[in-house]
Formats: sequence, structure tokens, C-alpha cells
Amino acid sequence: MAGVDLSKITQLDGFISANGAFDPRTFLLSSVTVGEAAAVSLLFWPQFTEYRGGVFLKFLFEEQAVDNWFGELKGDLHAVESVVNHVHLWDAIVSKSSAEYQVLSELAIRVGEMWMAALGMAFPAMRFLVTVTDEDTDYGPTISFHSV
Repeated sequence: MAGVDLSKITQLDGFISANGAFDPRTFLLSSVTVGEAAAVSLLFWPQFTEYRGGVFLKFLFEEQAVDNWFGELKGDLHAVESVVNHVHLWDAIVSKSSAEYQVLSELAIRVGEMWMAALGMAFPAMRFLVTVTDEDTDYGPTISFHSV
């Protein structure tokens, strides 16, 4: 994936050099706490839970809810994984302008790539499909995955 275009984010003005280079350390040091960084890391590189033959995002996993989805979706494991592992970035990250929304859409692709890598490391014998969408019919940039 091409890099995320940070020049669109006014919050980064003054942190991007004249030649367009951006060293995140200075910005992060002045703007992000350890708690914020830890929370973001769990969204970007999540932990997983195995249940009933499926793989689920640990931060979204609720056994009763998953059991209900198995009933609702007639035992279709891939469908259950897709629904339970469905994350709208708008539910975690606020975009305050159209430029920020565009960057959030680009970021969703990168997060999807990180999820694919995290799944591959956690479950090397399994295969997964990670989807990233940003449809007008959905609630902002959305990431999901299921096993294949």
C-alpha cells in the first residue's frame, strides 16, 4: 500500500518537513500518552480468541453474543466471524473534516493489512480473508475478517 497522505491533516502542520518527510517520534512525544498508544496498538494489532472453530477479535468477543449469531446465521462459521469481527473505524477514531475522513479511509487499508499480518502470525496454519470497505451504505471505513 502507498503511504497514508499525512499532508491533509492540519494537526500535523509543523511536524512535516519542507521536503514532505515526517518523523512520527516528535509528534507522538508531544501528543500521545502511553495509554493512548497502547489502546491504538490493540486496534491496529489485535489479540484473538478461538471459539467454536472460529477466530474472533478478543476486544469484541462475548460468548453469548457469538452463540446468538451462530443461531441467527444457522451455524455459518464464516458469516458469524464476519459479523462479530466487524469494526467501524468511526466507532474508535473521530474524523473532524473531509480531509481527515479521506486519511481515515486510507488508514483503514493499512489496519486491514496489519490484521492480516497479525492473523498470519497467530494462526500460521490457517487462512483468512480481511475486508476493508468504505461504502456510502455503511458507517464509514469498516474492517472485518473471517477464516477461509
